[in-house]
Amino acid sequence: MRLRLLPLLWLALGGCSREDSVVSSGTVPVPLDTTTLAKARTDTVADCKTNCDAADISVPVLSADGGYGAVTTYGGTTPAPSAGGACNYGTTMAHYAAIHVSRLPGDLQGQWNGGRICGQGVRIRARTPTGWKETYARIVDKCPDDFCGIDLGGAPAGELMGSQAGRYSGQWEFVSCAGHTELYGGPTRLHVKEGSNAWWSLVHVRDGDMAVVSMRLANESSSADAEDLAWATEAENFFKVPTHVMQDSLAKFRLTATYRDGSRVECVLQGRDFAQAGADYPL
Repeated sequence: MRLRLLPLLWLALGGCSREDSVVSSGTVPVPLDTTTLAKARTDTVADCKTNCDAADISVPVLSADGGYGAVTTYGGTTPAPSAGGACNYGTTMAHYAAIHVSRLPGDLQGQWNGGRICGQGVRIRARTPTGWKETYARIVDKCPDDFCGIDLGGAPAGELMGSQAGRYSGQWEFVSCAGHTELYGGPTRLHVKEGSNAWWSLVHVRDGDMAVVSMRLANESSSADAEDLAWATEAENFFKVPTHVMQDSLAKFRLTATYRDGSRVECVLQGRDFAQAGADYPL
């Protein structure tokens, strides 16, 4: 089951009801590109039967939906929840991963993209001594390694590598988390950043079906045009709420978060709800 109990702050603050929410499912994952798969299968790995954990350092080869290159682990292969990460999700699910910031050292052309890939589901395949294996993870962090492809937490690393942690040759494909209960640490919700107040507020989606690409706010009691929220510069993987929203404390605002496949989740909150530091509201 995905659901778990969350703080009673939802009820105390009058968070979004199920009647207020609209949830669209993610797309069905498409098969890995056959050209990419063929290239990955022929990568040079000396005597893979004994040295699969010592693949050559390589530059990731990327596509819009994934890539291939090094599959590594920074958490060993023992399952444990993520204790945090650059996506600012806090302690969360055990099936997690970090993605590369750069393709070449320092070029910032990796799929991290300033945190905009946060929350994305990913299917990972790696070449092992017993053949190709696959697992799933959610992106919650960025790699510290200049030549990282994708870096796995303990649970997915264990499923691919067993007890033999290291650098494997493999590939990854961006998919929806929907249907993979291991990729959720709780129900989908809007989180208000710690430190938010009536003059400054940042928000993001936690445990969504995939990465969020945009957020939009519309005042339910006004004819004013809806406005797109800007990506925050104060922290990665957050959107900034305009100050006038918190100041109009009793007005109701419809927030729409759009996933990378175009599907959306929505809820209605009062302006003052965005000023509640650390609050979580169901989507």
